[in-house]
Amino acid sequence: MAGSPIFTAVSTSARQLYLLLRCIAFSQRAEVEITQQGIKFSVEEARVVQGLTFLDKALFSSYNLRLKEEDHSLPTFSVSIVALLETLQIFGIAEASSSARNPYGGFSSSYGNAFTTPALALGGTCRISYQEAGAPLTITIQEGSVTTTCEMNTYQAHDEYGDDGGIPLDRNSLCLKAIMRSAWLNDAIGELSGTNPTVLVINASSRSAPFFSLEGEGGPFGDSTVDFMPESKNDPTPSGPRAKRQPLVTETFSVVAPSGSNGRVCQKYKFDMIKRAGRAMALASKVSIRQDQQGVLSLQFMIDLGDGANAGPRRDDSAAANAPPTPGSVAFVDFRFVPLLDDEETGSTAELEDETSEELDLEPDNENP
Repeated sequence: MAGSPIFTAVSTSARQLYLLLRCIAFSQRAEVEITQQGIKFSVEEARVVQGLTFLDKALFSSYNLRLKEEDHSLPTFSVSIVALLETLQIFGIAEASSSARNPYGGFSSSYGNAFTTPALALGGTCRISYQEAGAPLTITIQEGSVTTTCEMNTYQAHDEYGDDGGIPLDRNSLCLKAIMRSAWLNDAIGELSGTNPTVLVINASSRSAPFFSLEGEGGPFGDSTVDFMPESKNDPTPSGPRAKRQPLVTETFSVVAPSGSNGRVCQKYKFDMIKRAGRAMALASKVSIRQDQQGVLSLQFMIDLGDGANAGPRRDDSAAANAPPTPGSVAFVDFRFVPLLDDEETGSTAELEDETSEELDLEPDNENP
């Protein structure tokens, strides 16, 4: 094969790549878009749930991409994410004890930093190369004197639906926005799972109780509700058109209810689809929960990479704390969900507008949360 590869990247921490990609490994294939800023992986299932993670170029010790002047990225392609994960952990990963595991996969948020815990024995450097469009994606893992190279077949993307397959979130018409510790959301979903529900109901209001609650419906053991309490149990219920309250566990809480809804936002989602975000939910430190006027739900997780890790800068709506952005400290995983309408799963987003990569929160943004 003549010539140098059109793309090469080297990471000194295969375990970071493994855990970030494992968060979205709920389907067989992932679509891959390589840009000058980093690599975006996207996985979707049944057109109702989509997982995205962005591997910022700062995650890699070297990152080289040769593009034509008129191009912004290489043509999107898909690979087997199952095979990719098997390759990244070729030298082994020690399993955590059952007490440290989360029922949805991943490591419990109480177990410490997921990228520094002794439970992760994944080592070695990882080199990713792509010779040309349509060529195999080559993964080379090296640990000491042992080197393993895997050539993964690449496939044409978007061939099933004829579009980018993405679930767009209209950030200009949000009806709900909340930022909170991911552990609180993880615990709530865990509690609701006890009744084996089929539907998750998100109920929010800034005027009257319940201000923010998650309900599990349709389970064989009855319905259940997790109610996030307001800032103070002793405060009276606010009155007046401008009165607002927010749950104690949230850092940011905003509800802009549609007209005629009595100031309340209520939307249903398939519970099994929400559980697809379980690994990211368990690993993340914070989560940004957003819902637009069409009912599309976004759960964007901020995952701490640990001291000395290389990751991209923080981004707008990334569930970041009030501290200034710290480059090289965090990475983001974003999930999108299509709502249930009239108790039937909405399996098509054909009427939703396409969303460009610049509109994704996983792309760089100079605004602070």
